[in-house]
Order: sequence, then structure tokens, then C-alpha cells
Amino acid sequence: MIDTKAKRGQHAQPASSSTAPIDLGTVVVTANKRSELLQSVPMAVSAVSGDDLRREGANSFADYATQIPGLNLVSTASGQTQLVLRGITSGSGQANSSVSTYIDDAPYGSSTVYALGGLLTPDLDPADIERIEVLRGPQGTLYGANSLGGLVKFVTAPPDATRAYGRATVGYSSVSGGGTGFTERAMFNVPLIQDKLALRVNAYHRDDPGYIDNVATGKSEVNEAKVDGGRAQVLWTPADKVSVRFSALAQNLSGDGLANAGVEVDPATLQPVYGYQKQSRAAGTGLFKVKYRLYDLAINADLGWATLVSSSSYGTQKVNQDQDVTAAYGPLLNPAFGLANGGYSISDPVTLGKFTQELRLESPAEQTLAWRAGVFYTRENTTNHQTINVFDATTGAPIDLPSLAEISIGPGIFKEWAGYADVTWHATSQLSVLVGARYTHDSTSYTQTGSGLLTGDSQFTSRSTDTPTTFLLNPSFKFTDNLMAYARVASGFRPGGANVGVPPGLGAPASFKPDKLTSYELGFKSTLLDRRMVFDADVFYIDWNQIQLASTAGGFSFLGNGGKAKSQGVEASWKYEPARGLVLSANASWTDAKLTADTPAGLYGYNGDRLPWVPKWNANAGVDYDFPLGNGWSGFVGGSYRYVGARMTDFLSAPGPRFSVPAYHGIDLHAGTYVGDWTIRAYVKNVTNAHGITALSSETTDPRGAPFAASYVPPRAFGVTVGLDF
Repeated sequence: MIDTKAKRGQHAQPASSSTAPIDLGTVVVTANKRSELLQSVPMAVSAVSGDDLRREGANSFADYATQIPGLNLVSTASGQTQLVLRGITSGSGQANSSVSTYIDDAPYGSSTVYALGGLLTPDLDPADIERIEVLRGPQGTLYGANSLGGLVKFVTAPPDATRAYGRATVGYSSVSGGGTGFTERAMFNVPLIQDKLALRVNAYHRDDPGYIDNVATGKSEVNEAKVDGGRAQVLWTPADKVSVRFSALAQNLSGDGLANAGVEVDPATLQPVYGYQKQSRAAGTGLFKVKYRLYDLAINADLGWATLVSSSSYGTQKVNQDQDVTAAYGPLLNPAFGLANGGYSISDPVTLGKFTQELRLESPAEQTLAWRAGVFYTRENTTNHQTINVFDATTGAPIDLPSLAEISIGPGIFKEWAGYADVTWHATSQLSVLVGARYTHDSTSYTQTGSGLLTGDSQFTSRSTDTPTTFLLNPSFKFTDNLMAYARVASGFRPGGANVGVPPGLGAPASFKPDKLTSYELGFKSTLLDRRMVFDADVFYIDWNQIQLASTAGGFSFLGNGGKAKSQGVEASWKYEPARGLVLSANASWTDAKLTADTPAGLYGYNGDRLPWVPKWNANAGVDYDFPLGNGWSGFVGGSYRYVGARMTDFLSAPGPRFSVPAYHGIDLHAGTYVGDWTIRAYVKNVTNAHGITALSSETTDPRGAPFAASYVPPRAFGVTVGLDF
């Protein structure tokens, strides 16, 4: 939770309205699966409050990612974003995520390569988020698979059984060179049994304006997105030491052009072919829809000598997309089929169902030997069906041809059993040492059926098993109550699996192994000037082995293990309140992520090459000022500056140089006022209309062939919201 000393009603009030002492050290997080002060957690953790997100008009990762040291994005469009922490990525085509995502205590998203896990990061609307915690560095002991780079945790606001209240907001937005958007959000909290049982419900709808025009079809704002959803939670506390919390979450995102959201550019100059915010794509393509659902049940029972925690969840993910691939297939297939204007697309519906169960027992945190032990189980069921469609590129009308390619992937069944334990020895009031380990057993079974002129007929089933182990050593020393230093040695992994895409007999391995890394970190956290300033810094070195990389055989793509990499860097963050209501903040990170061995055959990456899409420098600086206006009015103003350094593009499947994507800057501003229970906010994002590139790849079968598709940060946008607390 975030300290509520500066709140009145349900919206954050200016600090200047409070007579309480200034104190920046009161943020509480659950990064270690215990409630702790942020400044007392002996690892690199950042927290962004939901109030700050709403104040800034933030809707997605792109709006706040640079507020977190070491966090970068590889993004093609709304709902299609890869998170990168501390440089751990193999590129924009990475099949499986290297950053875990949790919603409260429930893991969300796929742990496998069969459900677009590297791309479909849930980007939750901040309507009812209490805070977002970002844990940097591997979290393999507590959180298990896929937390190679770290973890992002959405913490939602819990129900309150003491009083009824609510909030409603409406908003308008406009984007430079594009359309307009509207937002409606509502939340209410009601006690069902005073002090025992409460219900909290929130719902929202957003029309995110589009700004890309398709010159081939004449359609405007084709990347417009609609986002709607909500969450219902029930919290029951039948006794002082027992709580039961059930929640159901839904979010839908859709757009008719989101699967084609890139803009064609010349790879030599990176200049747009048809103009900034313009593309040329075949008619009837670009559909992208994703539906997220998550149901979770959390039970906490304080037994006195220990606390028993149970977390059960079931999540689903349904994706339907249709991407234009005419630039890749048209030059090859149109002459063969005698078509003058044939268009081609790949439709790719994907479904995921994921059940998880965790049980853990933990002692009181303050005892000399504080211990914790837990077991974890998950089961995923995935289906993925890819079809190449042929149609008239101008009208979108289907063309009757024999099937070119159909590949059905699934069911893919992934199961994981894990047991973990850790012990924290509080040797003195200043020195603590945490030691932990996790043992995991994974199994995968996977069936693929293929047919069509390009792929031929095939059907096969593959299976694999792995038993990775992770560990953690984390000593810390408190020089004073306000100064702590720590060391952290931790490991992480991503599951291996049965190989996807390649029928037996073409030279591809039947399975691929987990990739693993070990991280070494030194850091300190300080709270200074009577708790009006906080300053944290850390240095890290990561050794990454058996990297999961895509290769090709017989025209099919598959995963293999090979290559090594290291990532080393420095991260620092600072916040200072020199006067009541005035808060200054800054963070910066330097990351040197590169290969330490050549990639395997099929990719052309060499020892010393930088890892793709990892800038050496990231920085962010911000200022916020809350102030009284008199007669019950108060106001706030603020702004932030961000810098993302130059990046190298993906490793290529043919020899030759990679491309460099230039650095970019951005400025965001916001202001507003509170009067009674009303809040009025306004914001301007990307004030300078910077054209920062967030993804870049060839649209052809030649990895360096023109044109390339480039995705950009959204152009300058203006918005205003009006809210009422009741």
C-alpha cells in the first residue's frame, strides 16, 4: 500500500493540505511476499502508485516505463509489448517472456512458447490499481519460471468493509494527426457485513485514438483501439486472523488495424516511405483482438506460530489476429499463381487456459530465524492455429486457391511442480542473511498438424521434461535505520519444451532446454534529510547461458539453445521533497548487454555484439508540485522528461550488419485541481512530438529487404478527465 497521509476521500490530495511531517519512506510493498517498507527490502524494487498513474493520464506501459530504472519496451502496437529488464532479451521475436507478470498473488500469462508469451504482456488499465511493483533481477526462487530479468506485479486496491464510497470519471483525448478518444471509469465499494464482508467493483471503457492512415485503402486512424473491462472483488474476514479474497478480472482489447500497426520505412535512412503516420497494407487485414480473464482466490490464516497462505487462480487468454504479409509472399507467389494483385495474410487465433495453485507456510518475519516453505503447481493448455489466406489486395475479396498452409499447434500441455524454501537469519539487529532454493519439475506434450502447398502434410507429437533448480543468497546490513547495503546472488530460468514448427526428419532437435542465468548484485538504499530524500543505487552482473534462440530448417522455424551473453550495469533512483508539496525525482540506468559467444547456426550474432533492443542509457527526471488555492480548492502541476538511448535491432538470419535505431527524448506535462469531491485533470504526452522507434523489422523474407515496418511512440496527445468521489 501507499501511505495515505495525503489522501482525503478517495483521490490523492496535495501534500500541502496535510500538517503531517514530510516522509518519503512510507511506501509498503509485497515484493518478498511479505509486507515491507520499500526502503527495507534488500533488492532492487521500484513502485509506482495508482494515484500517480491516474494523475498523469497514464493508460499503458509506454506512459510510465521510463520511471523505472532498467525497464525497456519492445512494442509494435497496443497489447503487443515485450518487457525487458536489465537487458535480458533475445530480440523482438523472443518466443517466451523473460519477465514474469503477477496480478496480486496470481501469475498471469503463458510460461511457454506456444501462446505468444513473449509478446502478449497484459497491460492493465490503471483504473483500480493501488500500485505497480517492479522487481529487477531474477526472481526464480520465490516466483519461479520466466523471471529471468525480473517481475512486474500489479497490486489492486482491496475492498473495505468499514464504509461505502465510489468514484466516477470521464475523459476526452486527442492525438496529433489522428483522432479523438473517450474514457469512462467507475468504481464503488460497499460493506455487505460491517467490518466482515465487502464488495468492490470497478469498470471502464476506453476509445484510444488512432493516428495511422492506410494509403492503400484510404482508411484513417487504422490503429484505433478499444479497451474495456473491470474487476469484482469480495473480501471476507470471518475472524481477526483469517481473510478470504476472491476476485474476477476481465479486459478486452480490439482494433481493426492493430496487427498492421507499423509504418513502412527505408532501412538505410529510417525515413517513412509514405510519410510519418502512413502505411500501405492490403485491404481487410490488421485485425487484433485479445481477451484476458483471471479468477483468483487468496486465503490467509494467522496460526500464531506461522501464517498459512493459499493462492488459487485460473486465467484465460484468447487472441485473434490477421496480419498482412503481402510484402513477403506476394513477390514469390503471385507470379506462380498468375495473380496480378494477390494479397496474403496470416490469421492466428491462440487460446490459453492456465490453472495455478500455491501453498506456503511462513513464520513471523521478526524472529531470529524467519523461515518460509511452499509448493507450487501450474497447468497450461494452449491451442494455436495458423492459416495463410489469399485475397484481392485492393478489395479484400477471397481468391479461390488450394490451401497454402495450415498449421494447428496443440493441444500444448505444460505442467510444473515446484517446491521452495528460504531462511532469513537475523544475526544481529543490523545483519541479516537470506538463503533460499527452489526445485522445479516441468513436463510438456505438444501436438502439431500441418497441411497445404507450402508446408506439406505432417502430424507429430513431441514431449519433454526438465528439472531446473534456482537459488538465492541475499545478505544485508543496516548501518542505521535509514541506510542499508545488500548483496544478492540469484538465479532464474525459462522452461524448455517440445519443439514447435518442424516435422521430424528435417534436422531440428525434438526439444529445447531451459535457458538459465545467474545474477550478482550489490546495492544500497538510503533515506536522508529527516526522511525528505531517498536515494538508491545498485550495480549488477548477469551471466546468461543456453539462450533460447530461433533457427530454421527446411523453411521451418524452431527453437534451439546456444550462445552466451552477459549484462552488466548501474541503476540509480532519487526522490526529494525540499518543501511541502514539491517533489523532485530522477532515475538513470546504464546497461551493457552483449553476447559472450557466437549464436548457433541459423543466426548471425557474434561474440561482443550487443543484445537487441537494449539501450546503454535510460533516464527520467520529474517534478510535481501540489499547492492550496484557498476556499476549498487545491491544485497540482508536474512534468517529466525521459531519454531512451540508441538500440541495435534483432540478430539476422543472413550474414551482414544489423541496424541501429536512434535514441529519442520525450516530455510529458500534467496539471489539475481538486475542489470538494471533484477532480479535474489535464495532460499533454510527448509534448515535442518525438518520433521514437519502438520496433523495426523487414516486411520481406529477406531480413534486410526493404521496406521495413517501424513502430513509433504515440505522437503528441492531449487529454482531460473529470472525476467525482462519492
